Amino acid sequence: MSKNLLLYILIGTFSFLAKGQGNSPFSQFGPGDFFESNFQSNFSRAGSGTSSITSNQINLANPATFSQFSFTTGETGIYSSTNFINSNTSSTYFNYTNLSGFGLGFPIAKKMGLAFGFTPLAKQNYNYSFPSTLPDSSAVEYQYEGDGSLNKVFLGYGIERKNISIGVTGHYVFGRLNDISKAVYENPSAQNIRFQNFSSVSGFGLNAGLQYKQEIGTDKYLNFGLFYELGNDYTTSNYETANYYVNGQFIENSEKVTEFHETTFIIDTRDSPVKGKMTLPSTLQGGVSLGKLESWETSMEYKFRGLGSYELNDQRGGLENANKIILSSRIVPNSKALGKENYWKTISYNFGVHAGNTGIVAQNEELNEFGINFGFGLPLKKFKYQTESFGSSVFVSLGYLNRFNNNLGINENFLNINASVVLNDKWFIKRKFQ
Repeated sequence: MSKNLLLYILIGTFSFLAKGQGNSPFSQFGPGDFFESNFQSNFSRAGSGTSSITSNQINLANPATFSQFSFTTGETGIYSSTNFINSNTSSTYFNYTNLSGFGLGFPIAKKMGLAFGFTPLAKQNYNYSFPSTLPDSSAVEYQYEGDGSLNKVFLGYGIERKNISIGVTGHYVFGRLNDISKAVYENPSAQNIRFQNFSSVSGFGLNAGLQYKQEIGTDKYLNFGLFYELGNDYTTSNYETANYYVNGQFIENSEKVTEFHETTFIIDTRDSPVKGKMTLPSTLQGGVSLGKLESWETSMEYKFRGLGSYELNDQRGGLENANKIILSSRIVPNSKALGKENYWKTISYNFGVHAGNTGIVAQNEELNEFGINFGFGLPLKKFKYQTESFGSSVFVSLGYLNRFNNNLGINENFLNINASVVLNDKWFIKRKFQ
């Protein structure tokens, strides 16, 4: 592939990522929509990775894979999600674009490695309303909005001994969730009112992973993997505000606004926030991969997330436990091919499909989900140190996710794009002096 063609692909991808605001009516449940790992080793294969061999990529689906680092590996990129919402009466779409995360991993000894970085965990963004009637027969509209996100900083360690790898990752979760409710009255003598609830979240969590590799012949393997995320309570700091406001067209700071809010609050607890807790659920994922070293790999995995245990300040989030099955594969036709005419043989082709239930329950109906992901790892210039060859790659991955329940009469279709750069380099080289 020529450098110009690669440049056109990147420009076209990033031009499509128009900055916007996401909106999912179901992100009001729990802490919002959970991100599966946005690192390419997991995203391009629909969330699998617990049982994968991933020597030169960051794989948060199992910290045991950190023992497989042979080079210093870094990754960062941009993630975009466009949500197409269809109901029996209307349809619309919204976009969300942000950093997909950042990670750096490196070997610290033979079959021993460390990784650290930052990644989003969940995001909340919803906006809906419904009309009602007061006892005096006047109309009122109740509006509900929410935004915010949770993120995590992680540090992980992995080690391998006699075909058994174990790993552990500690992480610090932080973020803020905002919930807003309004009452908008038709009667001009009634004052519209807005309530805002803010919850700042922080705390430490832990997960662990295990892998066992069974070699088949000289170049094939069967790899078993298990990952467990401990459920944990995180500290929250909560406050509430409330104020009256009026609707209309106003000029404020040279900008036109549609709501004018009184600066005097009838409720304001910002100076005396109340401590609480958020309970995030445990996660269990396991599976098996069959592959050929540096050539191909096929995986089948199962994931369970105990969303039924989620609570925020002693209030349940309207969620049930979620389960899904993931099937994925990765193919590199010839990773050692040389010459421009063989470039396409060195590309990493990734594919994954998953299906299951989401744990989101509305009107006693649970949403199901089905998704397909695929991606391409486009290698850049390779370098050689002694007998080892290494180089960086640009990944462009697409994902489609459908959340649905026919009885609710609503469908959400997500088009997700993840464009990342995966850097490989040789650090900590021992110099020999003659």
